[in-house]
Order: sequence, then structure tokens, then C-alpha cells
Amino acid sequence: MGITGKNEGRLQKTVLSCDTFTTGCFAMCLLFIAPYAVSFGNTLVLWFIPIACLLPFVILPLFYTLVHRVDTTLFGRYHLVMPLAGFIAALFFVNAFAATDGGAASACSIFFGLAVFISSVMIYRYCAFSVRARLLDEDITAASPYNIAFTIVGGIAAIATFIGFLYYDGATAYVNTAYVLASACTVLVIVQYLSTFYSIPRLGGKRVQSVKNVFRSFFSGLDLRMYFSALLFNSAFAALAASVVFFAYLLGFDAVRVAGIGGALVGCYAVAECACVFLVKHRSKGLSVAALGVFCIAAALMIVAASVELMGGGREACVVGAAGLVGVGGAIVVRQTKLRFLTIKPRITGGAVFILLELTACAAAAVSSLGVAATVAVYGATDSLLSVVCGCGTAILFAVAAFACAGKKRAKPTDSLGLSYEPKTGDIDMSISTDGGDADGENDDNDL
Repeated sequence: MGITGKNEGRLQKTVLSCDTFTTGCFAMCLLFIAPYAVSFGNTLVLWFIPIACLLPFVILPLFYTLVHRVDTTLFGRYHLVMPLAGFIAALFFVNAFAATDGGAASACSIFFGLAVFISSVMIYRYCAFSVRARLLDEDITAASPYNIAFTIVGGIAAIATFIGFLYYDGATAYVNTAYVLASACTVLVIVQYLSTFYSIPRLGGKRVQSVKNVFRSFFSGLDLRMYFSALLFNSAFAALAASVVFFAYLLGFDAVRVAGIGGALVGCYAVAECACVFLVKHRSKGLSVAALGVFCIAAALMIVAASVELMGGGREACVVGAAGLVGVGGAIVVRQTKLRFLTIKPRITGGAVFILLELTACAAAAVSSLGVAATVAVYGATDSLLSVVCGCGTAILFAVAAFACAGKKRAKPTDSLGLSYEPKTGDIDMSISTDGGDADGENDDNDL
């Protein structure tokens, strides 16, 4: 009986982590959106992608206000929205990669597909996190091995599927990969929904909060120095990740080798992320130094490959090495960001940490996409490989600025106790320390 219960617990944790598989969709968008846009003649749409990435900053607070104002005793607070958001995200993810030519219709397909996909998947992931927090009492301070596993599987599955379809038919590889990933996500959404629907008590009553107070709950009181350091480091990672894959495309590598560069980046990220979870237990200046150094070396490798005629496979080795280093640096940055956000503001809660992490990733993608768009524009005007310096230089500027903003204090996950995705009346949090000083940790109704 004990073994059965243990296996049931593992199965439940596995099912409840299905939403993190959507990381594969993000990897597809980040790594291949530039080659995709150039291949189909929709380079102008790259300048509008930041708008799509920033929409969740408005939509998520509005969604939070709505979902807590509705009496949801029939479906539960999250179980009506969670599958709908997942299905919509899958549908528009396919729509984003269904462009067939360089016309206005294709540009609109890419932009609106990405805009709706990003906002919908953010809502889905938040609902899934909230359900997981109720059933598992998940601690946001600790990384779940099940979440890590689905994150890694999602990223690897995206790259492997794309490479497979490139061998089958390069002209339809993008849309076919989108179909496979969207179908997998849809199946996982259904499994997650059906396995949790009867496990959570239906929440009666309404929680009336003004939109102004909800926005304040999300964004007021942030340690801006810490936040912008995290944002700029994530932007540097995103810019270098997109640049290294696009650079391989500019070098004339065949489609399979370009996808392989993306695979090297994702693989190194996966290994480094696992190492960071087990080895990095507190944020420190050393992590910022490591991230800055790794990013600078990666950028230098790409610049050397662009400006020097290397013999044999020298160029390819430089690009592969740069991709691997970017993956390692990205894992360090993501881990550092998660630890920083535990004390990013007074009365921080697990839900607020989760949402801020998601929104910061969107903001980083928006900032980095401008650098990628500039690289594409410079290449179109000069037809020179040195255009990659634009993207690399922008990323390094982000990383240097992030390092300059980095805080000096160390913080461990145990510094922030009592994190909950939704505080209960009467709960009292321990005081938590931020880079700006001590803060009162008492919960109030405006906390997430």
C-alpha cells in the first residue's frame, strides 16, 4: 500500500507539471523566429514582436482581477480558464508559423499568432501553477525535478522535431513542428485538466479588488535595481540565443546544421540548469561575474567567426562553442533571477514571484527582439556577416549594464519563508530582506 501511495504521488506530481512542456514552444519562437521571418520575407514583423511580448503586462493583471471576481463554484476558480487558455495558445502557436509568403497576410499571421499565443500561454501557466500549489503545496523557492524534466523535454522535443521535419520537407518544417508541439501541449492540457478537476474544492464567493489595486500588487514596491539587473541579464541571454542561431543562418549553414546549433544551445542549457538547481542555493555577485564572462566569450567567438576567415571547420566550431556558452550562461541567469525574486519586494508571495518571473521573461524577449531586428536590418543593408556585431554588441551592453546594477547582498531561499500563491487570512509571513533593506512581511488582501 505504501508503494502504491508513493507511485500515485509521483504520478500526480508528473501530471501537474505538464504545463512546463510549453517551454519547447518558447524555444522555437526565440531561436528560429528570425530565420523564419527572413525565409518568408516578413522581416518587418520583427520590429512589432516587442508589442506582442509586452501585452501580458496588461493582460495578466486584468485576468487576475476577473478570475477572482467571478463565483466559480461550478468549475472551480481556474479549471474553466486553464484548458481554454491552453487550447487557444496551441491554436495561435500554429497560426504564427503558418506563413507561406512575404505578403501582408503572412506578416499579420505571425504577429497576431505570437501576440495571442504569448498572452494565452501565460494565463495557462499561471492557472496550472495555482492548481499545483493547491494540490502539492509547492514551494516556489525550490525547483521541482518534475518541472525541470518537462522543461528540458519540451526544449529538446522542439529541436528534435524541427530537425526531423527538415529532413522530411524543409519547406514545411516550421508549420509541421508547430503542429506537433501544439498537439502535444493540447494532450497534456487535457490530461492535466481531467486529473485535477475533481481534486480541488470549488471556491465560492467573490474577491472584489479594483484593477488599480491588482496592478499595485504586481508592480509596486519592487527593488528596481535588482529587477532591472535581472531583466537586462535575461535580455542579454535572449539576444545572444537568437543571434547565434541567426548567425549560423547567415553563414550559409544548411537548415539541419542551423537547427543543430539551436540543439547545442538547448542541450547545454539543460545540463547547466540541472547543475545550477543542485549547486546554486543562493544568489551572489559571483553568479553575475560568471554570466557576464560567459556571455562576453560567446560574443567574442561569434565576432571572430564573422570577421576572420577560419580554415576547415573553424567557423562552425566557433558558432557551436558560442551556442554552448550561451546556454550555460542562460541557465546561470535564470537561476540567479529566481533566487533574486524571492526578495524583490516586501510581502512577496509565491504567486507574485511566479508571475514576475513570467513577465520578466516576456520583457527580456521584447528587448532582445529589437536587437535581432536591428541585426536583420543591418544585414539587409550591407549584406555583411559583421552585422552580427550589432546583436552581439547589444547583448553585451545589456550584460554590462545588468552587472553594474547587480546587488551586493547574498540571499538564500530560506530568507523568504511562508511563500504562498495566495495568502490566507490570519497568516503572518516572516520578515524578508531585500537589497534595499528590511521589510515587513505581513500579508494583506492585496497580495497575490
